Amino acid sequence: MASGALVLAGGGSVGIAWELGYLAGLKTGNADALAKIREPDTTYVGTSAGSVVAAMLASGAPLEQLLQPELEAETTASASAGRSFWSIAKIAAVMASSRIGTRSPEAARRRIGAFATAARTGSEDAWVASIARRLPQSEWPDRRLLITAVDVASGEFRVFDKESGVDLAAAVAASCSVPGVFPPVSIEGRRYMDGGMRSVANADLAAGCDPVLILVPMREGGPGIGSVSRDELDTLKHTRSHVAYADTESVRAFGRNPLNTTTRAASARAGYRQGQLAGPVVQGLWS
Repeated sequence: MASGALVLAGGGSVGIAWELGYLAGLKTGNADALAKIREPDTTYVGTSAGSVVAAMLASGAPLEQLLQPELEAETTASASAGRSFWSIAKIAAVMASSRIGTRSPEAARRRIGAFATAARTGSEDAWVASIARRLPQSEWPDRRLLITAVDVASGEFRVFDKESGVDLAAAVAASCSVPGVFPPVSIEGRRYMDGGMRSVANADLAAGCDPVLILVPMREGGPGIGSVSRDELDTLKHTRSHVAYADTESVRAFGRNPLNTTTRAASARAGYRQGQLAGPVVQGLWS
């Protein structure tokens, strides 16, 4: 059996803040548990917002350094917050309708990919550059880091890692490319969108690892895409695993819009509180 895995799900700007807060709180509540998660042989699986956190952690940077920008994030509302809320509502509707009359998950994702390609978004180069600025390092780490994305044309799922030979920032930007909000990212002649279009966590990629901790910055059983599927969990049925969803207080801190950067600080604090409380559970998982 391979070593353990940390699976980091999508959840927008608030998800990044919550996951970093959770891990920082875990360090405060049980430093040994966090130390095990950060061991070099632990696999990191990152989807969408989780891909940012996974790449950050894989750099080896101190958690305090990674969390501080979230705690200091601007809390003043902006016009873009309203626009992104309606964009999220629209993609949720597109995702729901994409399954109607399709015979495969890939076919449904092709419909979403067509929407992503046709949407008027910002510059792809600017988008990748903005992700690059958030990452502590530009090179792939030595540890096993898996970044997920979906091909907009074929609907096929792709996993990027160090052996893929692609730029790390481009892989993370592709994984975070919410259709209709951010532009699909060009990699090796193909265009890719958010890995969350397959699954919010893609936890099945951790199959073969033991134990597995899955962080999901959403309410359990939330509408549409909020939960890790039974099929994913079935791949881990012979593995010690734990899914940590955002609790009621954390969901309240997020607000209605996961892309709203004005609630990053509150989301980070909520994650920190949950992480502190989770120490015994995570320690038992890795014992």
